[in-house]
Amino acid sequence: MSYMIKKLEGTYELTKFNYQIEGFSYPIKQNKRGNLKIKELIIVNPEITSNLICHNFNKKYQKIVEYFFNNSDVDDDNAGTNLMIALDEVARLRTIIINKYKRFLKKKKEEELLKKLKLLENELRVKIIDFKLIKEQELTHNNIEEKSKSR
Repeated sequence: MSYMIKKLEGTYELTKFNYQIEGFSYPIKQNKRGNLKIKELIIVNPEITSNLICHNFNKKYQKIVEYFFNNSDVDDDNAGTNLMIALDEVARLRTIIINKYKRFLKKKKEEELLKKLKLLENELRVKIIDFKLIKEQELTHNNIEEKSKSR
């Protein structure tokens, strides 16, 4: 399926809108020219809503995964902090899915997204534990070297 917005000639203004439409509210970013003056769309088709939520989820998930892989091999002090930030982002994304998107997603799709987050969260936790163990071993090794030099 593909969708297209056509530009109509002329100026139209909606003066009164009293319909209570139930659906997914999707805010629109203003383009650079600013000629599209739509503030938000209300999407009522469940299939479009589900696909849009999954697309947005996948973009955020991909950023967290890239953040994980880009910072996992770094041995400086910021790597542990970066891994904790990634873990916080996973928790934030899970909360958004449970609280905001639950009524728009089917149960199976919601479980699939939460399962992906749980796997990433477990990997992050393992990486954080490994990072802490490596740092602890380095500190212990440095302390032993300092003690042997002082004699």
